[in-house]
Amino acid sequence: MVELTPIDVGDLDVFSNPGDPRRDLHVFVGYVQEREVKRAHRTNMLSKSDSLRLARLMTDPGAVEGVKETGGSAWVDFIDELALKLGLVQYDTKGVYAGYSSAEPSFPENYVQFNEAKYLQFRRSSLAAQERALLDALIGERDGCQSEFYTTSVQGRLGGFASWGCATGVMPALDFVAIRRFLLNLLQSCAPGVWHSTASLVQYLKAHQPYFLIPQTIPADRWGRAPSRYGNFHESQDTWGHEIDILDAARDAFERVEGRYVERFLEGVPLTLGYVDVAYARQAYQGVYPAIGQLRAFRVNGRLQRALVGSIPAPRVTVQPNFEVYVESECYPADLLAQLTPLTEVVSEGLTTVLRLQKERVAAQLAQDEGLDVAALLTRLTGQELPQNVAWDLAAWSRHAEKFTLYRGFALLEGDEDLPAADPFTVERISPAVRLVHSPDQLLARLESAELVPLRVQHGAAATSPLPALARTMFPQQSVLAKPQPREKELVVLRRHTSVTLHVPNGKMLERLRRALLEIRCPVEVNKDLYTITYTGRYEPQVMQVIKALEKTYRVQVEDIE
Repeated sequence: MVELTPIDVGDLDVFSNPGDPRRDLHVFVGYVQEREVKRAHRTNMLSKSDSLRLARLMTDPGAVEGVKETGGSAWVDFIDELALKLGLVQYDTKGVYAGYSSAEPSFPENYVQFNEAKYLQFRRSSLAAQERALLDALIGERDGCQSEFYTTSVQGRLGGFASWGCATGVMPALDFVAIRRFLLNLLQSCAPGVWHSTASLVQYLKAHQPYFLIPQTIPADRWGRAPSRYGNFHESQDTWGHEIDILDAARDAFERVEGRYVERFLEGVPLTLGYVDVAYARQAYQGVYPAIGQLRAFRVNGRLQRALVGSIPAPRVTVQPNFEVYVESECYPADLLAQLTPLTEVVSEGLTTVLRLQKERVAAQLAQDEGLDVAALLTRLTGQELPQNVAWDLAAWSRHAEKFTLYRGFALLEGDEDLPAADPFTVERISPAVRLVHSPDQLLARLESAELVPLRVQHGAAATSPLPALARTMFPQQSVLAKPQPREKELVVLRRHTSVTLHVPNGKMLERLRRALLEIRCPVEVNKDLYTITYTGRYEPQVMQVIKALEKTYRVQVEDIE
């Protein structure tokens, strides 16, 4: 465990990444899958219209305003590039030169192509494997000119050094992939949930790992000369200048170079993936550029360690008696939601996504896929039996899906197999004697003119109309379908009890309620994962008595959920 200096962030500007790159990655791929996305001819960027649509679908709160103001969004462009790095989409990134006088490449007819096989492989892999792929893609940039020294991260605030000479000197000797992995492992050793001083991290590195960034022995360049250790880095009185040299012998050279890198690294991959929160100085910066000492503190959470060791748990699914499906997942469970969303409507999204089973959607999916067993699917995903009322209703919805829907302007025609007058009106032959036909009024007139004596029956939405007793038909008659009524009605007693579920805001309050109810011997069922307490209606007075006692400490408000 790395011992760093704790810090109070009360007077600092605390920032957590509000965007979810894991979810938005799937949103982007789904968007590309559904439509043609053509990139700009000159810049190869997404068009403003596509950027705006994507910004409205994604989680970054500033994306829409960014597109409206500048025509693009750093967050949308970041997700776009991430999808390309993972191979989930592909498009031309080299371009062509229009002629000898062209200084920049052009990208004519450059469409984003969806890589279905690669995407399905990625989506169906475990959440731990997906996280590992994301991490490898984001730390895998080897070009020093694209490193944290010179670029600002997608959610970052700190500008970089002037890129003048970024591909020369010591830069080719730096292995940024190894550097980022080293720092991530170091952060993993920091106490989680504690705000640490960034300056103390820099001092720890200076004392114990002074060569984590620039090697002690710097290899010679291609001309055989030994580059200066800090010759690539220059300060300035303005944002993009480079007139102030950082000398190798300067006592504070480590803080001015490695220290600046640490600040920018923290607001890079760790902040983007939600492994850390950061805190900045609130005062306007006054000093030489690039800014130094502005990212004052950071806090590591447990997700970093779970990502590095590959222990991100699988999603947990729970089906409630009110037909709500709770999906608890640390990372966005795209494959699981792809199975559930066609059957449900989304109530809320977050670490716990709440879906609600919908009769119409279930019936529609069953109509499309006769082999679909929704109850079996939910039982497999939850790992437990469904609530009895949900299982019963799913069975009823399955029977509803088997009903035949006939749209306006069409009809079923029952008749001889050889019926030439009906051939021009036939849309589909369901069986040799039954056809689906269009324009039923015209067909009826033609059959009557041919003296075939057709019989037209209009059925209702709730039930079919009975046919005349002498009508020839292959369908069962009403007399056949009718069931004889028993002479005496058998008495059936259905016993019912009503249960009530309280949704408690946090674990502390849940435990307090549980203990209080146990003291008065009120039987309840407690779900510590969902923060719920369930009891039968007969115990409502005892529960309300306990809740009334809580009003000595809290302002308690009980709300009914529709």
